[in-house]
Amino acid sequence: MSNSLALLAEIRQSSERRSFESLLFILDTRFKDSQRVKRLSGLVKEAMGRSAEAKALYTEMLDKDATNVLASKRLIAILKSQGQTALAISELVTYLDTHGNDFEAWLELSHLYLSQHLYPQAAFCLEEVILQQPANHYFHLQYAELQYTMGNLDLALKEYLRVVELSTDNVRGFYGVKLTADRLMAESKTNKGSKKEHVPQPATLGRLSELATERLVSAYNRAGDTPRKTAENWLKG
Repeated sequence: MSNSLALLAEIRQSSERRSFESLLFILDTRFKDSQRVKRLSGLVKEAMGRSAEAKALYTEMLDKDATNVLASKRLIAILKSQGQTALAISELVTYLDTHGNDFEAWLELSHLYLSQHLYPQAAFCLEEVILQQPANHYFHLQYAELQYTMGNLDLALKEYLRVVELSTDNVRGFYGVKLTADRLMAESKTNKGSKKEHVPQPATLGRLSELATERLVSAYNRAGDTPRKTAENWLKG
């Protein structure tokens, strides 16, 4: 896929676009049924701003072979660039029915769902990403922040802790631990009679908040005076 993007960029910057078309005409005449030539033709059409023609070509290719990965991804990219997010989501869901092990596609689908404020669907996609890339702290961080946004603080705390386990100096991860632990402690004080099943005890939450504060202060001690003082004032507040 990266090769396709590089070719697109090269064609867009080239002053010899007509030469690409002439070459494609020769190739298409010589290899009429070649899927490679058709893919190349689609990329050239995209680069020349003829998105409608490229879209029609990719659709035709998918009608003949629904498993054509490049045609699927380029069609989704065109729909996304045209602001047709709902159609892009639909095509990406169809693609993942066949290529469920493509974690980058799951990640892209989560971004599309987020752009439509469909948080539960985005969370499901990130879960699929994490299943395939469990050691990547950044995906756990995205998932933790999404769960925090959705108000699922117990799950958010668990994922933030996973982030700092995988990346021991991750500032965003420790910020997440502190914010989430503090909110859970505040909720435990206002809802004393109803304790959530998976939420740690207030004493444990307090220790987690203190640990996160220590790690954040340590991180900002290595920075200049202004960011350190700003962080310390926030942490003390």
